[in-house]
Amino acid sequence: MSRALAWIRKSKGDDGDIGLEEQREVVPGLAAELADEVERLDLGVHTGFSTMTRDDESGLLDQNERVTERINELRSGRFDYLVALDDRRVCRDEYLRVIQYAAGQGNTEIVYVGEVNKDDLTFDLKRRIERDTKEEEIEKSRRAIERRKEQGYDHGRPRFGMTYDANGHYQVPGEEFDTVTEIFQLDDAEKSRREIADEVDVPVATVQNVLDRREWYVEREQIAEM
Repeated sequence: MSRALAWIRKSKGDDGDIGLEEQREVVPGLAAELADEVERLDLGVHTGFSTMTRDDESGLLDQNERVTERINELRSGRFDYLVALDDRRVCRDEYLRVIQYAAGQGNTEIVYVGEVNKDDLTFDLKRRIERDTKEEEIEKSRRAIERRKEQGYDHGRPRFGMTYDANGHYQVPGEEFDTVTEIFQLDDAEKSRREIADEVDVPVATVQNVLDRREWYVEREQIAEM
C-alpha cells in the first residue's frame, strides 16, 4: 500500500484564510490521486523559516516536533510521496534542503500542485535545477528499484534496526535490532507509544514505524536464523 504526506502551511493570515482552505482541499486531493493512503501535516499559519536563517528561541520550523517527526518518517521510508502546494509552502529557507535530503533517503518523491514561486528569479532557477536533478535521480532510483524487485531483492534505505547482508541483497538484523525487540516487548506490556519512545530513547515516529511493520521484522529475523 502506497502512502503520501500532504504538507500544508501558510506564513501569514489566520487559520480560516482562503489560501489555507485551498491547500486543505487541493493538496490532499492530489495526494489521494497518487497514493492509497494520505496523512496530513497541517501546520496552519506557521513560519516557513528555520534556525538555519533565523535566530529565535522557539516557533521556527525545525523547532516544531510535528515537523521533525514527519522528517524522520520521510527519512525512514514511511511515505512514497510528499505533496505540497509548492516548495515555499514546505519551507522558505535552506532547511528545504534538509527536507529534500530526508525524502531522498527514504525514496520519497516530492510533488507540487503548482509551479514554484518566480518572484526571486535567481533563487527560483537554482531550485528548478535542483528539482530537475532530483527528478533525474528519482527516475534512476526507480529503475534500480525495479531491477532489484525483479530479482527479489530488498531495496531502499534499511529500516530501523536493520542492515543489508554481505551481498547487499536482503535486510537482516543490525546493531540496533535489540531496540526493535525491546519495542515489541514494551508494546506487549501495553505501554503507550510515548512511554516506549522514552524508554528506548527513539522518536515516537520510529516506534510507530517499527510496530506497523512487526510481522515484517519477525519474518526477517526468522530468515536470518535459517
